[in-house]
Amino acid sequence: MMSSQVKALFVRVFRNTGYILGGRGFCAVLSLITTAVSARALGLQDYGVLLLINSFVLSCSAGLRFQSWQPLLQYGSSLYRNGDRHPFQMLLRHCMLLDGIGAVAGMGLALLLCEWFGNLLGWGNASSATPFWYMTVILFMNAGGAMGVMRLLDRYELSVLADSGSGLIRLVGSLAGLFWHWSFTSFLVIWYISTVASFFINYGMGAYLLLRSDSLQNFRIFGVPWVSPIKGIWRFIFSVSINQALARLSSRLTVMIVGAVLGPQSAAIYNVTWQISDGLARPAQMMTPALYPELVALKDKRDWASIRQVTHRILQVLGVFSAAVLAIVFVLGPWLLHVLLTVPWSGTRTLLLLMTLTAILDLWDVPLEPLLVSLNRAHQILLGRLFTMCVTLPLLYFLTSGLGMTGAGLATLIGELVIFLTRLVPYLLMSRKQDFGRGNG
Repeated sequence: MMSSQVKALFVRVFRNTGYILGGRGFCAVLSLITTAVSARALGLQDYGVLLLINSFVLSCSAGLRFQSWQPLLQYGSSLYRNGDRHPFQMLLRHCMLLDGIGAVAGMGLALLLCEWFGNLLGWGNASSATPFWYMTVILFMNAGGAMGVMRLLDRYELSVLADSGSGLIRLVGSLAGLFWHWSFTSFLVIWYISTVASFFINYGMGAYLLLRSDSLQNFRIFGVPWVSPIKGIWRFIFSVSINQALARLSSRLTVMIVGAVLGPQSAAIYNVTWQISDGLARPAQMMTPALYPELVALKDKRDWASIRQVTHRILQVLGVFSAAVLAIVFVLGPWLLHVLLTVPWSGTRTLLLLMTLTAILDLWDVPLEPLLVSLNRAHQILLGRLFTMCVTLPLLYFLTSGLGMTGAGLATLIGELVIFLTRLVPYLLMSRKQDFGRGNG
């Protein structure tokens, strides 16, 4: 039976998850409609090229992005509650600096590699020249500091505005492009504008909250330290950032590998199939950002019994939810894929099933990764990610070459299974030995 503290925690988690879910659900609908409109406006071939270019840009951004919101919550929660204004403000500046460094480094990497990747993936078929200008959009892809402020101050309802605005811009632009027969470059401009808008909405909301918070009065950016001296912060930052970078990079690389082996059209089908499966599983995945601050608070209190109780209850809920997702995708998935990309029904059910099983495994990681991170075990998660990528990316190439789209789906499922086991095994060992507090002095 749940304690009153755990019940109150679940109320907050589900309330904030509801805010996130409402925004993400709206964005998912926008994304699916935009996919259908863009594929018809450009044709499946050129839409696949647009997808590959954007995947390359997102890969460069993700590969060098710091997860600046996580140290703000991991170390800033206690500082904020205790009213330690100056250390908290120094930590906030530290997180903003991480956003800027990651953006500039990501853009530099994209400019260095884009021509080579363009020749490899055939961008010249849709564009007269490699779109170097589009690489600068990476400067507007990092808003982790602003997201951390909104989550720390429990304003999750504001954190979905940026994605919603970006999705609306892409949809309106795609509709205009369909009716007025805009060029491929025009669609790149639409995607660029939507990213810039998302960046300024995020930081606008963050600035709004900073101005209203008493603990952030007299916040300055000039003539003050920008690097926090908190012990262990750099190890934590690099562990969570590299892990998330590899996770995002891996998802983009899978699309690019499928595109390189089977062509842009297959890359589009693979990506949209994953969007369908992951979109239905997304409601439960939205618990992760709402759950993480609560686990940090329990860790600060050293309430290991509540941590174990929360984790077990969430895993039970996810078991029921997973069965429902599998049934829905099996019945409606092929039809939805046909509507979005006008591909035939035959041959899509197996891929959908494999991708749905992958999404379900990803679901079961919802309580495990934030739990391990909150307990300062982020380095273990990183090692598991590195091992998985070294094994599964080559496997993806060979299975896709030999089995086509089915091989791509099978390799993706195997990779997610390995990731899940690298999180489940440490949790089971901690739970069995009752040593959740180890390493959290």
